[in-house]
Amino acid sequence: MEITLKLESFQGPLSLLYHLIEKNKVDIYDIPIAEVTDQYLAVIDAAGNRDMDIMSEFLVMAATLLEIKSRMLLPKLKDSVEEEIDPREELVRKLIEYKKFKNVTEKLKEYEEKAAYVVYKEPDVSIEIFKEEDIVEIEEYLQDITFDDIYKAFQDVLSRKEQKVDEVRSSFKSVSKDLYTIEEKIAYIKDLLMLSPKINFKSIFKANARKIEVVITFMALLELIKTKEVEVTQGSSFGEIFIIKGNDRCGDIETK
Repeated sequence: MEITLKLESFQGPLSLLYHLIEKNKVDIYDIPIAEVTDQYLAVIDAAGNRDMDIMSEFLVMAATLLEIKSRMLLPKLKDSVEEEIDPREELVRKLIEYKKFKNVTEKLKEYEEKAAYVVYKEPDVSIEIFKEEDIVEIEEYLQDITFDDIYKAFQDVLSRKEQKVDEVRSSFKSVSKDLYTIEEKIAYIKDLLMLSPKINFKSIFKANARKIEVVITFMALLELIKTKEVEVTQGSSFGEIFIIKGNDRCGDIETK
């Protein structure tokens, strides 16, 4: 049988041996050891003189196959009471273990190839990250409350939105365009304040809003605070946070 396999195509002796078994379409539990050994040695011989660090592993397997082949050729003792152990047993166990890892590796490679076709969509709205000086400027117009207090309240709203996501129904086949901007959310908050001059912080976030919409709404609120069009107050420590019109400030506001 002509051997055209290249040794460098295989990651190790088990890789080569498993390929020969698949190529010959034989049962891994009943390997025709003589035939497979001859083919294995032919590949080693065709490799010629190569780096011994690489060849050593293949040569050790070659010696193992020759040993198994010789044991298989020995006549069986008729008077033997004990059941003889198949000399191929250890080799079969290693091949089955190799097959398991090979299957897992191929599956992971398949996932990697599929992931290469996934395109992640950037938000349609570019969200400005507030600098330290912006935060200081915002805090100057807060009543008995810090920027951290507002941010923690925002994180609470965001975490509740994430917990309500239906993982089965939220899978999608297409990407939808975000139909809201910071300017639109600023107008939305102003409209709420037209209806009521004092609103609860959580009320500005719509119940069915997506995560990106919640973030944009929060950025719109920060922009309104920065431009002094609204004020944010907290009646007591860890109490409810309220938003009021900037020109409606009149001392301490009672919160219930």
